[in-house]
Amino acid sequence: KAGSPPLKVNSKNVAIEIMTGAPLPEGFDTVIPYERIKIVNGKATLDQNLKIDKKQNIHFEGSDYCEGKVLLEAGLKLNSAAVAIIASQGVQSASVYKFPKFAIVSTGDELVEPGNPCEQWQIWKSNAFAIESELMAFGVPRSNIKLFHLEDSRETVFENLKNILREYEGIIISGGVSMGKYDFVQAVMSDLGVEQIFYKISQKPGKPMFFGRGNENQSIFALPGNPVSALVCMRRYVIPSLESSLNNPAKDLLVELGAEISFKKEFSFFKAVKIKSNESGKLVATPISSNGSGDFSSLGGSDGFIELPAKNPVHRAGDVFKFYPWKGDAL
Repeated sequence: KAGSPPLKVNSKNVAIEIMTGAPLPEGFDTVIPYERIKIVNGKATLDQNLKIDKKQNIHFEGSDYCEGKVLLEAGLKLNSAAVAIIASQGVQSASVYKFPKFAIVSTGDELVEPGNPCEQWQIWKSNAFAIESELMAFGVPRSNIKLFHLEDSRETVFENLKNILREYEGIIISGGVSMGKYDFVQAVMSDLGVEQIFYKISQKPGKPMFFGRGNENQSIFALPGNPVSALVCMRRYVIPSLESSLNNPAKDLLVELGAEISFKKEFSFFKAVKIKSNESGKLVATPISSNGSGDFSSLGGSDGFIELPAKNPVHRAGDVFKFYPWKGDAL
């Protein structure tokens, strides 16, 4: 049986019953499936016309990989198959990349916690939860994420971000980064010694986005407050940055445009789409209509978005573009 040392036999004129996974006895070189043989009174009879090849049904030592072969490359995202391979080599534990600690910071006096009464001049907070969900979907444990909310006061923003920068390696801010009178994030970042890498991107939605580095090499992403802009920038920039920091950059996922899209301004355009396979097995992206960057509901039926480059004002059905799925879903 499997798990037992190999048997030893002195005669070459006998066969031995052997279970799947058991070691082959010394001197034996062929295995016949149990269902192709009959055993009566200790005598084995083969099925008529059974073709037998020497060494059949034997898994030889070293036949999968040679000694020294790398089974898992560094940076690979562990899945069930990878975990099985690690355990199969007798390895009890493996070194992995540590997920950074993330602070998700929402800003704005108009934001109300879901479940609380909301006046007509207020809105329920949603960006922070969408950002948290996206991080968790890409593997960041909930214990590595903490949510903060800051009122529109420069002193409040300064004091809180100063403390947050001491404790967190990744800071994702929603709102307070545009040109409004109460948008203090960019000025406070400068006061705190954060190095601005870039501010504003030629894209729609999500133009007023900030990225900087803290004194302890923290990554600071300040996303626009509009819900669609915030989630698009989250998926387009923060998630790839996270994957690169874990030495696991995502592979490009390409889809075919299902309907013509045109725009006149010189910027990259991110368009929410629904994905399905056509008769040829290609992934086709059907654009979803939207009422602007504040229309979060339009994303509810989408699978993600495509990135349309600025160089062409018209993008025709059948053109191929890069696709960013929500929540790390692999299509």
